[in-house]
Amino acid sequence: TVRYLHLLFASFVFLLMQMVLAPKIAIGQIAPDFSLLLVAYLAINRGAIPGSVAGFFVGFVQDLLNPELLGLNALTKSVIGYAMGIAGSKGEPGAVPFLAALLAVSAAAHDFLYLLVYTDLNIGRFLVIFFTVALPSALYTAIVGVVVHKIALYSEAKVVKSFGKARL
Repeated sequence: TVRYLHLLFASFVFLLMQMVLAPKIAIGQIAPDFSLLLVAYLAINRGAIPGSVAGFFVGFVQDLLNPELLGLNALTKSVIGYAMGIAGSKGEPGAVPFLAALLAVSAAAHDFLYLLVYTDLNIGRFLVIFFTVALPSALYTAIVGVVVHKIALYSEAKVVKSFGKARL
């Protein structure tokens, strides 16, 4: 049960970062996707099915904030969560180049799927948004994701170390 409380807390923090921090650190329309980073973390560390389930729930929460496209985030994040879980099991997620590539490709694939529906298959509009916003945002997401990953590892190591000292 403690594990699920941590997961619920992490979900809340990442979604809050998506709503509050992402717009503040955006460069024009280019912003990191913190909700995708949450799905990535769960998929890479827990596998394809948990990644897909996490993607559905995170996407559904986002969809509730934008009911006009209800279900689109849930669908795209589910697909990406599943794919990231499979890809994460094939490589070394702790290696920065692998993690950065996985995050960038996942963010770009998510936006590709999302934009196909969002633009009503208007290829010209799709290409403009994909190349001017989605791809730069995917790179931004990958950079922020690697930094968040390193901070999490450092924080985790300090917590484990402090628990070790408390038991001695």
